[in-house]
Amino acid sequence: MRPRFDVPDSPLADIAYAFHFDASLYARYLRRYAEARGAKRIEGRVVEVLRDGVSGDIAGLVLASGQRVEGEFFVDCSGFRARLIEEEFKTGYEDWSHWLPCDRAVAVPCASAPRLLPYTRSTARSAGWPWRIPLQYRIGNGYVFCSRFISEDEATAPLIANLDGERLAEPRPLKFVTGMRRKAWHRNCVAIGLSSGFLEPLESTSIQLIQSGISRLLHFFPTSVPSEPDIAEYNRLMRREFEHIRDFVTLHYHAQQRDDAPLWRYCREMSIPESLKHKMALFQTQG
Repeated sequence: MRPRFDVPDSPLADIAYAFHFDASLYARYLRRYAEARGAKRIEGRVVEVLRDGVSGDIAGLVLASGQRVEGEFFVDCSGFRARLIEEEFKTGYEDWSHWLPCDRAVAVPCASAPRLLPYTRSTARSAGWPWRIPLQYRIGNGYVFCSRFISEDEATAPLIANLDGERLAEPRPLKFVTGMRRKAWHRNCVAIGLSSGFLEPLESTSIQLIQSGISRLLHFFPTSVPSEPDIAEYNRLMRREFEHIRDFVTLHYHAQQRDDAPLWRYCREMSIPESLKHKMALFQTQG
């Protein structure tokens, strides 16, 4: 349920809540919303990046069709590939898989169940955790796991066996490396979303990082040539948020007493970031 502002003295007045959106439907809605307000959408695969010979900035993109798309500022939303921020600018990537060792996922949708639970369910397994996200017309299912301790086939079999309804598609495997881009903004290009980094989805923080990246970009949006102090501050703030979430998710794996599987033993005994050590020490002394 939503908060009940008409009962101010009740705990229901300010309860926290969230929505489960069908991501594909939501993306199509946002596309229509943007295009109705003047955004121009061009379909095509980028085959070449044009650089300004003097400044080194990106001057335009060449699509497979031969069309050139020129611009003054570019937002890299190309996913894990990071076509502009990494393939072109080579800003580098910090690998955090030492602290967040899960590096694979397999996802499969199934038919919706007669009775829907009003929450996402994540269940710890021997080599990772499966998710179950109920929507009105389907249920999203998946298994995030560490390939050092279980194979893709071993992860897929129990996932399929425990679906609530008819399988609606073939299982889709995903590979990732948890971490962040060393620079989310470089020259006249800023990476938003997976191109800027990825933290495994135990707490579903990717959309939050997209939203905060957009909000900060609006705050620092260049009115002329991007300024180095603004770029540096944007990168500092994004790093702070990435590291905060990294510590938050790492704590889920580290602060447990399981001794029944190699993954959990590794996570319990591994070294952790100094920032997380500090937070844990503060909690132990003062709560």
